[in-house]
Amino acid sequence: MSKKKICTEYEAACITGMSPELLRWLTTYAAKSGISRKLKVAKVQGDALFFEQDELLGFNDWLRAPWPRKDGKRPHIPSAIRREIINEANGECAICHGHKNTCEAAHLDPVHKSLNNHPENLLWLCSNHHTAYDGGLFGPNEENADFVVNFKRILHRYKITLWRTQHEISQKLLTILEDCDCLAKQLQTAITTDQVKAIEKIAKATLDKLPALAPVSKSDPKFKDYMSIAANIKSLSKDTSAIAVRLEKAHGLRQEYVAAYGFVACPLCKGGGRHEGSDCPVCHGDREVEEDVADRVDVSAFDKVDCPLCKGTGLHSGDDCPECGGDAQIDRRYAEQVDVTDYQKVRCPLCKGTTRHNGQDCPVCEGEGKLDRRYADRVDTKDYSEVDCPLCEGAGRYEGHDCPECSGEGAMEYRFSGSVNLGDYLKVDCPVCRGKGARNGDDCPACGGEAHIDQRDFDRIDVRDYQLVKCPVCKGRGQYHGDDCRACEGVGEIERRYADRM
Repeated sequence: MSKKKICTEYEAACITGMSPELLRWLTTYAAKSGISRKLKVAKVQGDALFFEQDELLGFNDWLRAPWPRKDGKRPHIPSAIRREIINEANGECAICHGHKNTCEAAHLDPVHKSLNNHPENLLWLCSNHHTAYDGGLFGPNEENADFVVNFKRILHRYKITLWRTQHEISQKLLTILEDCDCLAKQLQTAITTDQVKAIEKIAKATLDKLPALAPVSKSDPKFKDYMSIAANIKSLSKDTSAIAVRLEKAHGLRQEYVAAYGFVACPLCKGGGRHEGSDCPVCHGDREVEEDVADRVDVSAFDKVDCPLCKGTGLHSGDDCPECGGDAQIDRRYAEQVDVTDYQKVRCPLCKGTTRHNGQDCPVCEGEGKLDRRYADRVDTKDYSEVDCPLCEGAGRYEGHDCPECSGEGAMEYRFSGSVNLGDYLKVDCPVCRGKGARNGDDCPACGGEAHIDQRDFDRIDVRDYQLVKCPVCKGRGQYHGDDCRACEGVGEIERRYADRM
């Protein structure tokens, strides 16, 4: 059976579309509220982390799946994912590059339908563009709502390019030039001024990076090839022509680059850059690869064969087959890695087949007494031993109330204790009253007059919810049908959080 493929942090970033920094965060913190799952690390060497590709793909799919929510509210976006999309957009609206103080996370697929907080479904937009996009009003016609989705892909690919250049030195310039081709096509579809500016800004940043992405050492095997086109690269980076003209020149330079470096059409996608609806897994969408790489590619590994687990039926134990997802066939490269013994039923290592643990249905086998070997081999029974709650240290009480982490029990299973972040309970100034405890002459409604709140609550508070706005009932007059307006009590103003519900 083939060994599991191990990936560096930068390879992992390219596979998942998430930065190495976010991946590290996901190994320590649980992203979805109430679910303890974290990204597993395959090994650590010095300061570097390595991941199994299968674990990355499975975790990434799980992160795309609907997120849990409470009381019908939107699923909470963790601070690390929020930072991810802020950094992706350089701290400003991804479209108009302004209004930093009003920017917010916009969902490309409506959150009430997808419940998806994966970074690939989020874009940092100012309130104006967020509202326009959510209302289907972006651009002069409905088709231009597609611009936002396509631009997200360009922005995202730009970040992935930077991660790939850390790992794949020999193809880094080709990747940048391929992005120039993508940007040129996107620029042709841009209609509004904001759309054009958004593409031109990232295109300029891409073009300006060309000289910095070249080999600098004569010992680099690509140095001599690079020197044959170096003058044109330098000239293009300093070109003052319109962005569209520079991108067109970059297209020509790409052809020179391919010829000088000896790249050939990808043997899998035949130079198309796509395979089964996604970026080609061999050339990663670049269309060409180095000749020696092409010679090593076994295209038969991508042939569809019957799934070895379900024997081509698409079903396993009455459900969709977990290996082929119910498709009945999978790539030969994946089929060769399937170990059907992983799916044999074995005795649960926690309850020893009794179906019970601590007086309840066993949480590992869900009271069945047996489970697949693939799951049994991963069970660490230590995770289910009880330990003192790390927040209340076994007391069951925290600040005069039942401890919010252990619900007053004083103890929890070891597997949950690792997800308790004591930093969430550090006291910080309330962002609404700025640590004063009072607002508009009354106790602050956000902190209840305490002046401070837990760090965990800080990111959940939107200061704009507490801003006073014109009462939507009396239109700010304070009077409604001759009496004091009951909505604003005659004041004429009301907090935005209440106004939005009316």
